[in-house]
Amino acid sequence: MARRILVIQLRQLGDIILTTPAVRAIRRHEPDAQIDFLSHKMGRLVLGQNPDIDELLTYAESDSFRQQIALIRRLREKRYDLAIDFMYNPRSAFLAWISGSRQRVAFDSRRNLAYTEVVPKLPQSDYIVREKFALLKALGIPAEDERLILPWQPQDAAVVQALQESSEAFRSGRLRIVLSPTHRRQERRWPLERYAALADYLSESWDACVIWLWGPGEEELVAEAMRLCRQKTMKAPPTNFSEMAAFLANVDLFIGNSNGPSHVAVSAQINSLQLHGPTLAVTWCPNNEAHQSIQARSMQEISLKQVLHQLETMRPAIENFNAARIKKGVSMSWEYP
Repeated sequence: MARRILVIQLRQLGDIILTTPAVRAIRRHEPDAQIDFLSHKMGRLVLGQNPDIDELLTYAESDSFRQQIALIRRLREKRYDLAIDFMYNPRSAFLAWISGSRQRVAFDSRRNLAYTEVVPKLPQSDYIVREKFALLKALGIPAEDERLILPWQPQDAAVVQALQESSEAFRSGRLRIVLSPTHRRQERRWPLERYAALADYLSESWDACVIWLWGPGEEELVAEAMRLCRQKTMKAPPTNFSEMAAFLANVDLFIGNSNGPSHVAVSAQINSLQLHGPTLAVTWCPNNEAHQSIQARSMQEISLKQVLHQLETMRPAIENFNAARIKKGVSMSWEYP
């Protein structure tokens, strides 16, 4: 009989996206397994079309007592053979334990009593995808493919087609560079005036089409960045997460803070440069040829000169990517990696 497996990663959106390679590894190892994913309701934004997940189970802090009991009852009805808790915080540990799964696994923490097996943490920090792989490998599940999975449909590319028709700058063969200056925490934002100076440089010296990415509640911040620029730049169209993935799949470079869109950019398999102050770049960035980072003690300590130097080292790869994108034309479909 095929095994029933529960994967737990409750939140945030970036962490949920970063769990998708682990789910793919489980699916490849046990193609006939029933694989369910337990997350906060926000997980539906990025997991709703994931081909490796059989059922997405969700909760919210606003759930009534009856809804909470219904979730617990649903977990226990599933009779899981294996529960893998990638979050191992108090809530996830409780849900893993209350599921009644015969085997419950997580990294070593203060909540070890909730699990039947605990795995020692890696001796030093690593890209979080590889950290999750270490947990799988302790279970005998091979995992190597780090590519993130965020599916999107042809209709999600409508935002790209609309921009192609309305903007000559976007339609041209110029480099398309997306800037993402937002983060819900002020201390994790690179100064807005430096983003504006970067936008001017890329427009003037790289002849790039610079596009500002934003989400709900962030439009005014992006408007301020555009007001600080000498050169003409563009504001990205409003998008949901699937449309954002389709949009980013049709640009050449993402530059931004350590935020949700930075992981969407990695999933879109374009080039990216992440800026990290309080956050650890080694944890949140793949740090390979396509996806690079700059680390400082604070965002204020990252100079424009540092960013420009890093971009110049990446420029040949970015220009090669741009040439391939132009030859291919508009990307209208997502391919399972």
